[in-house]
Amino acid sequence: MIALFLAAAAAAGAQPTCARIEPVAGFEGWGKPAGSTLAPGREAALTLKPATQLQYKPALARPAKAGTFGGFFPINLAKAGHVRIALSAGAWADLVHKGDRLKLAGHGHAPACSGIAKIVEYDLQPGSYWLQLSEAKSPTINVMVSPPAG
Repeated sequence: MIALFLAAAAAAGAQPTCARIEPVAGFEGWGKPAGSTLAPGREAALTLKPATQLQYKPALARPAKAGTFGGFFPINLAKAGHVRIALSAGAWADLVHKGDRLKLAGHGHAPACSGIAKIVEYDLQPGSYWLQLSEAKSPTINVMVSPPAG
């Protein structure tokens, strides 16, 4: 009977019950927000605004949806390398440099029980960037930028 229940739950897409956060390589500090400023190696708790009230530059590929949230957050890198950006919830994430949206080097999801919903990846040079978030369902989101690797 228990096996039947577990199979039905799995078929329905039920999420596992997590007793603790499982660490993801490069995001070992996840689960311990250290303020509201993005810096490599530190998780930040960010406050978002209604997306329809924001003026995205560059403009979003599709118009902002009513009832969703977004924002712009600076990231400064002192070292070149492969950088991954983790989000605690689903949202559209673009990295902008000198007014241009950058091409992703990769994206995906973290394992269940990690607390990370999405990871986007970029190959970057030292400099200043803007993380542009949109389509978030909540006015808050946690984000962490991995230290540059490579």
